[in-house]
Amino acid sequence: MIFHYKKLRCLHLTPINGTLFSTPLRGRKTQEIISYLLICCFAAFLLFLFNPDYIFAADRIQKQKKEDGGNKIHITADRLIAERNSNNAEFIGNVRAVQETTVITSEKLKIFYKNDSPGIKDNSKGEESIKEIIATGNVKILFDDKIAETQQAVYTTETRILVLNGPDSKVTSGKNIISGSKITFFRDDGRVKVEGSGNRRVEAFFESGGKGL
Repeated sequence: MIFHYKKLRCLHLTPINGTLFSTPLRGRKTQEIISYLLICCFAAFLLFLFNPDYIFAADRIQKQKKEDGGNKIHITADRLIAERNSNNAEFIGNVRAVQETTVITSEKLKIFYKNDSPGIKDNSKGEESIKEIIATGNVKILFDDKIAETQQAVYTTETRILVLNGPDSKVTSGKNIISGSKITFFRDDGRVKVEGSGNRRVEAFFESGGKGL
């Protein structure tokens, strides 16, 4: 507030296009109304500036899009067999399935959908609509930092358990190799169970640092 002593009027600085102009106030009531309006405008500005819903809205949208896109599975093959009323679809010939950094190649790949899922037509829910995936014939899976090779691989989405079946099943991680007739991965806690059968025993080769055993 600036007081002009000659005319004894109260002047108020009003910003217009970045320039301050002085305007006389007519009465105490008018001054109170303008002060109230200025306080409301300032409060609204602070609410807009510090409201997390405004600040992080774009980040949440981008994150959601990334998550939705990350759940999708892209599959290519020579043929596809899917019955109208069945909850499964089978891809045959040079099958390649990709989901983010996980890649599966095999001769055949069969997908079983949940009972309440509309099946292969529903490509928006990604892994959420899939109950089980079975790959057979020269199966090779790249996931995390590992390479799995087997004749049959079964993955259950609800339990996140991957089972490799076949006498030549093996998993390579760097210079470390484990092999057996059945290898089970518990992906939630990182456990691995390797089993042999008949004359096929479990084998493991590990890179030993230092003096080793």
